[in-house]
Amino acid sequence: MSSSVPPPDDESRQYPYWRRNRQVLPVANLICGLGFSLCWPFLPLMVRDLGVRENLETWVGNMLLAFYLVSFFVNPLWGSISDYYGRKPMVLRAMLGMGFAMMVVPLAPTPLWFAALLMLMAIFNGFTPAGVALLVANTPPSRIGSTVSIAQTGGLVGQVLGPVAGAALAAMVDRQHWLFWISGGLMLSGGLLVLLFVREVKQLAPGRWRPHWLGHLRDLLALPRIGPLIFLAFLFSLMWHGSVTNISVFILQLLEAQGAADVSAEAFWVGAAAMAAALSMLVATPLWGRALDRIGPARVLVYCGFAAAITHVPLLFLETPLQLVFARVAFGLGSAGMQAALVYLIRLESPKGMDARALSYATAFQSFGMGMAPFLAGLIGPAFGFRAYFALITVLMVAGLTLWLRVNRKDEG
Repeated sequence: MSSSVPPPDDESRQYPYWRRNRQVLPVANLICGLGFSLCWPFLPLMVRDLGVRENLETWVGNMLLAFYLVSFFVNPLWGSISDYYGRKPMVLRAMLGMGFAMMVVPLAPTPLWFAALLMLMAIFNGFTPAGVALLVANTPPSRIGSTVSIAQTGGLVGQVLGPVAGAALAAMVDRQHWLFWISGGLMLSGGLLVLLFVREVKQLAPGRWRPHWLGHLRDLLALPRIGPLIFLAFLFSLMWHGSVTNISVFILQLLEAQGAADVSAEAFWVGAAAMAAALSMLVATPLWGRALDRIGPARVLVYCGFAAAITHVPLLFLETPLQLVFARVAFGLGSAGMQAALVYLIRLESPKGMDARALSYATAFQSFGMGMAPFLAGLIGPAFGFRAYFALITVLMVAGLTLWLRVNRKDEG
C-alpha cells in the first residue's frame, strides 16, 4: 500500500500548492456556504413577501427551475474553459460573480423581476464544484479523498451557520429580501481570499477552446460508468440541495396543519431543518472522507446512496416539524460521503485532460436536479401532496443505485 504513495519530495515537486490550497479553500467555502445558505432556505418567505399568497410552492418551483436550468447550460461551458485556461479563474468567476449578482437581487420590485435576477445570478453559479476541480487537479492522488472532504466540510460549516444567522435576521428585518445583501458581501469576501492565497499548477488541454456542449457530453457518456455516475449526481441533488426549499414549504404546511403558522415559528423551524441536515453532514463528512481512502469510493457511494433513500422514508409518515428535523439529521449522517465519492469516481473514470469537463457536466446535471426538485414538488404537491414527491425521489435513488451496481457487475464480469 505504501509503495503507491509518492515520496514527500515528489509530492512537493508535482503538487507544490496542495497543502496551502487545502487550508485556504475550506475557509473560502465556509464563507461562501454561509453566504449562500443564509438566504436560500428563506426564499419561499421572500417570494411570499413580494405578494405571492396562492400556490407558493408552484411559484418557488418555477423560479428555481429557471435558476438551475441556466446553471445546467452554462456549467459545462465553464468547465471546458477551465480545462483550457485554468481552474482558479473559474473559482473566482463563481464566488465574485455570484457575490455581485446577489447584491442586485434585493432591488426586485415584483416576483417576475426576482426570478429574472435569480437567473442572472445562475450564470455564475458553482463555487463549490469549481473549487473541487481545482483541488482534484492540484492534489496528490493518494490525498484526494481526505482533501475533498475537508473542502466540503468547510462548505458544510457555512451551511450550518447560515440558516441560524438567517433565522435571526429574518425575524429582525421587514423585507427578508435584504438577506441577499449580506450573502453577497460574504461571497465577495470568499472570492477575495481565493484571489490572494490560492495557487495552481495549470494543466491545460492542447489547442484552442471552442464551445462543444453536446460533443463533449457524448464523448463522456460513451464511457460505461460515467452515465450512471452523472445520474446519481442528479439524484443526490434532488434529495439534498434541491429539496432545501421543498423542506421549507413542507414545514410551512405542517405548521399550518397544527395551527401554529406565526412568522417566528416559521423562521425557527425552517432554520432548524436546514441546520439539522447541514450539521449532521458536517459531523459525518470527515469520517466518510477517511472511509474513501480506506475502502474506496465505489463502496462509499453505495452505502451513502442507500442511506439517503432509507432516511427519506420517514418523510412519508411524520406529522410534526420536530420529527422532520430528526429525519434530516439521519439523512445528513448517512449520505454525507456521497458527493465526495461521486467526485472521486468521476475523476478516476474521466479521460486525462477532461476531468474538469466531466465534473462540470456532473455539476450541470446536479443543477438540473436542484431545479427539478422544486419544480416537481410544485407539480406534484398541489395534486397529491408533498409526501408523493418524497416517495418518487426515494424510488429514483434506489433505481439509480441498482443501475450503478449492474454496470459495475457487468464490467467486472
